[in-house]
Amino acid sequence: MIELVNLYVSLAGFLFALLILWSGVGAGVLVIPTLITLFHIDPLVAIASGSAFAFISKIMMTLGHAKQGSVDWKAAYLFLRICLPVTIGTAACMVYLSSSHRGVALELALILAILFAGFVALTALLSHRIKALISTWPMASLSGTTGVLMGLTGVGGGVMVVPALATSGGLAIKAAVATSIPIGLILSLAVSLTLGSNGLVDYPLVASLLIGAVIAIPIGTRLFHIFSDALIKRVTCALIAIALVDLMIKAITLSQNL
Repeated sequence: MIELVNLYVSLAGFLFALLILWSGVGAGVLVIPTLITLFHIDPLVAIASGSAFAFISKIMMTLGHAKQGSVDWKAAYLFLRICLPVTIGTAACMVYLSSSHRGVALELALILAILFAGFVALTALLSHRIKALISTWPMASLSGTTGVLMGLTGVGGGVMVVPALATSGGLAIKAAVATSIPIGLILSLAVSLTLGSNGLVDYPLVASLLIGAVIAIPIGTRLFHIFSDALIKRVTCALIAIALVDLMIKAITLSQNL
């Protein structure tokens, strides 16, 4: 059974890596809800482990995009100078809460926060109006909001970063997607280190996810320009929607136990 579970996790890691690489959607909105619902991982452990997976896998993704000259490092720095401190501060608050207020109430609050961030990400992917509204925010607001969402839930990077870079940052959409990868890498590292300091990272789980990612990333980098944006968006949105529905069911179950 353990081997089968590891195989399933590795297959999930393969699919996650492809979609993150191609769409620029943050790992959190795909990985974390799935870990909670499909693999029954504790929410805090899912946030910490999903962030660790995102960090390591995005090292390979960043190298792939950097070799093609697609990353705008100056734009990445401008975004991170506000976002990174906010992410670390918010994640540190989560470490404190997990050590002093762990229980059903905190688990439910985390799931609701992940649901909110996931819903925002999904509606931004599906609605041009929502995406345009997010794009009108100043860079500082988008950066700070991303920091709060990432530190609290591990979700929110892609939905905020790509619009910010494509509008306030003045980048073409392909360059914005490529530049969002190293930004997500640094934010995921901050979350995983902060939560990992409290023993919340499941390293065997992360290793299983990475087996799939190591196989997927070289393939995905070569095929980056082949698949249409519309197809990638439909697949990504469908998976996010399924995970969020399952997460909503879990939230209802938890609320009945309060």
